[in-house]
Amino acid sequence: MNLKPIKYLFLIASLFILTACNPDLLKYKLDPDFGSLEQLAGKSEIVAVQVSDKRTKQPIPTGDIKLAPMEDEATILNKRLIEQMKDLDYKIINKPLLADLAIMMDINELTVSIQESTFKSTVKANSVFTLTIRRNGEEWRKIFRAARTQEVANPVNQNDATGVINQLLSKQLSNAFSDPALMEFLSKSAQQSGL
Repeated sequence: MNLKPIKYLFLIASLFILTACNPDLLKYKLDPDFGSLEQLAGKSEIVAVQVSDKRTKQPIPTGDIKLAPMEDEATILNKRLIEQMKDLDYKIINKPLLADLAIMMDINELTVSIQESTFKSTVKANSVFTLTIRRNGEEWRKIFRAARTQEVANPVNQNDATGVINQLLSKQLSNAFSDPALMEFLSKSAQQSGL
């Protein structure tokens, strides 16, 4: 019995599996939904939005393979937040000091990684950001943390990673922008300004 064809077939199949499962090639796309934005300001107010990346480089944990975003995450989140606020008829400017309401978000951590196993893998996403809201010379600030873990069938693909990070961020951002302490701050500042 000639084993050469079987060896070649096995080699080709192994290379295909390794290539298909190689998460180093995966990139995810950020497209979260910023829920509860309509509660932030009166429609006539001028709003400034600023998203900054404040992350420090951290080593990747052993056994985890980190994925990369398709574009700069702070730029994407800033653009997405502005788009959704414009859809709600807010007037947007670039200068927080000149705005009636300033929304500043600092990304402290935002990662997507994969832990591989034989038949399925685990996609893990972590997000930590600081949300700062300024209005009438007063400032409100809070750190929001969230994590999501989801098992997916091998090979992991871009849609798996994109789905996990966007589900995580959409829920986290919706919770942040409807936070009871934030609502209380906005209500008090609106009363002070007579809005």
